[in-house]
Parts: sequence; C-alpha cells; structure tokens
Amino acid sequence: MRFQYSFKHMEVSTAIQEYAEGKLKQLIDKFVTKPIEAHITFSVDRHHHLAHCSLSGGDGFSIEVEHKCGDMYGSVDKIIDKLAGQLKKKKDRLKDHKNKDSIKNMKTVGESDPEDPDMVSIDASDLVKFEEAKRRNSAS
Repeated sequence: MRFQYSFKHMEVSTAIQEYAEGKLKQLIDKFVTKPIEAHITFSVDRHHHLAHCSLSGGDGFSIEVEHKCGDMYGSVDKIIDKLAGQLKKKKDRLKDHKNKDSIKNMKTVGESDPEDPDMVSIDASDLVKFEEAKRRNSAS
C-alpha cells in the first residue's frame, strides 16, 4: 500500500497525514486485498477545507472522492465514509457477479422439489433462451 500526499494553499501537516493514513489503512484492509495506491490532496479555498482522495488498485479499479467543509479533519472523515460506501458497493457487485445467472445454480428435472408447486422442469429450449437473453443483456 502506497500513499502520496499533496498540499495546496496550506502548510504541510504531518498530523493530518497520519490521521488520513490511519483511517484509510483501516478501510482498505477491510475491503481490498490487492496492492493499492492512494493519492490524497488537501487544499484550502477561502474558508473551505477540501480533501480529495484517488485510489487505484492492482486489478484495474479506480475510485475518486472529495469533500469540502469547514474543517480538514471533517473532510477526511467524509471522504472515508464515501470511500467505504463505494468499496462496499464494488465488493457486493463482485460477489453478486459470481453467483448471478449461473447455469450451475439452476435445478435440473431430476432435482425438482415436490413440495414447491412453482418449480418448473428445465429442458434444452429453456437453456437456449436463457443463454440468448444473457447474451443480449451483456451486449446492452
């Protein structure tokens, strides 16, 4: 894990660097297992403190978030919250992708449950229709 910091229109602060790095490490360890690079920019524009974070991972993903408020520590907390939401959504999408619309998950004729009246037998024409619909959805 590699961190880079930039400061615009303000003095370099090791306290804010350590605070942001500690929060990001906790979050990244929770959601990401591959190598990751984080670039954090702190800037001050009049009375607004802006924190911008750009994450790029070894598997090709990239996330950028920023927040502006009256306190730099508050801005860091808000970008951590936003990153947590986006990383959770990404992780959930990856989990759903592995389990969704898989022929392996479909029951065959021999596995039908006699107690389930909605269970319908699957034949070859159903599988062909399923594959065509899946191909159309992925092309969209």
